[in-house]
This record gives sequence, C-alpha cells and structure tokens, in this order.
Amino acid sequence: MAKKSWNTFSGTYPSATTFTASVSATLPIQMQFDKNKKKIPTPYGLFVMWANANLTGDWASTIIKGVGFAISVESENDIQLISNTFGTIGGVKSTAVANKTIQMNYKNPDYLNWAKKLGYKL
Repeated sequence: MAKKSWNTFSGTYPSATTFTASVSATLPIQMQFDKNKKKIPTPYGLFVMWANANLTGDWASTIIKGVGFAISVESENDIQLISNTFGTIGGVKSTAVANKTIQMNYKNPDYLNWAKKLGYKL
C-alpha cells in the first residue's frame, strides 16, 4: 500500500501499532555522498526507503525532534516484518505518539549496514 500523512493515518487507524527509533536527524559532513556521488539519506530517510520497498499495508511516519522517528503500521504482516527485521526493545507501551508503541532496535550504528543493503557504496 502507500505511505499516508501522519494525521490522516492515525485518524483512520487509531489502534495501529507504532514503532519508534532513536536515531540522528542528520549525517556527519563527511558522509553526505557515497562513492557513486549519490546523496546519502539520513537514518530516517534510509528507513523510509526500506519501508517503501517492503511494507504492504498502509503506514505513516514522522520525525520526532530530538528523539528520532516513529512509524505506524496497520497490517499484522508489517508489524511482524518490522519486528523480525529490526528487533524490538521491551514491550508495547502507551506513549504520547500512540497507544500501542514499541521501541524498534534500529540505531545509528546500524546505518552503514542498511545503507549498503539499500545500494549505497560507502
């Protein structure tokens, strides 16, 4: 399916599962372009690329300033895919972002590996 705006998605799917990740909002200056001169996305942008290519249900994501980002999914298959691919930390909690929030185990040190998997030459 497709990425939706955060407010539209949360209004349509109030009981969706939301994953959060604590990653940097920017990249170091020396990491702006790969060896093929392709602009490298931020950790959030890289995750959105992965989500666009892999999620099958409706979803939405948003940056959480100073924290990282959140991605909310409605499909059980997508919940399992994110959990199995990135892992989780702790259980389901109610937060300001969503009633069903899970901390995803996607962190800054994972960035290089994911960038390479998504075709960047680093």
